[in-house]
Amino acid sequence: MELTYPINLIGYDDGETKGDVITRYGEYLGKWAFSKNEEEETGDFHFFQDGETEPLFSEGVPFLFSGMLTGLAMSKICRAIGDWHEDGGQNKAHTSRHEGL
Repeated sequence: MELTYPINLIGYDDGETKGDVITRYGEYLGKWAFSKNEEEETGDFHFFQDGETEPLFSEGVPFLFSGMLTGLAMSKICRAIGDWHEDGGQNKAHTSRHEGL
């Protein structure tokens, strides 16, 4: 499998809702998951550090029908994971919500 991005959400391109998070160099960082609200109008990407049950990072998608907003949320969580990894895993967790869009 070719890992083209600095941070890769394995299975996302295949329509999965969860999978491994792996760096471009094959380093395993943890798990990702995507959840939708009951009406399937909004959703959240979550990153779980290896061995943890609570997400370290979450990124909201305000409108699931917008592929652009979903891609933007995925990009933001991958950037947060990458920054956290570059800092040696020392960053504090954050959650981003896009309300009022």
